[in-house]
Amino acid sequence: LATLQVSEQKLAVTLHSIGDAVIATDAEGRVTLMNPMAERLTGWSLAKALHCPVEEVFQIINMETRHPVAVPVKETLAHGTIQGLINHTVLIAFDRRECAIADSCAPIRDREGHVIGAVLVFRDVTKEYATQQAARDSAAVVQTILNTVADGIVTLRASGGIVATVNPAAERLFGY
Repeated sequence: LATLQVSEQKLAVTLHSIGDAVIATDAEGRVTLMNPMAERLTGWSLAKALHCPVEEVFQIINMETRHPVAVPVKETLAHGTIQGLINHTVLIAFDRRECAIADSCAPIRDREGHVIGAVLVFRDVTKEYATQQAARDSAAVVQTILNTVADGIVTLRASGGIVATVNPAAERLFGY
């Protein structure tokens, strides 16, 4: 009994220390465990989420279409395979807050290899998406400037001196 308690304490400390959100389910897809990051991102406490269908706690939609996305737990439970979400997936928290997430879902197996549950691991990628969008916006502004400037501009790759970009004025100037 003491060994089991030590093992459970180590697991609890590990789950509380993980920077990603973790939700575990039983074989029917009901929540059995959540770490604090999962509680924070979903807005559900473990006490409230315990034994609820995972789809109730982990509500996700496509960022562009705003349509619901299937939670990968059912597929993992049915086929015993690791599943990942498509990009641009948004988690809708209990209080209706939204955050872009990246996730994966893996089967939990017993000693005989039977699937007895699933574990979802996910993280908030809102800042990463914002950074990527800012870089795209910045590149678009630079490209607009290059396309409208009267002077010919050619950029070369540092390795090998290969032409990387040519603006319309340079195309007119060189006839290419």
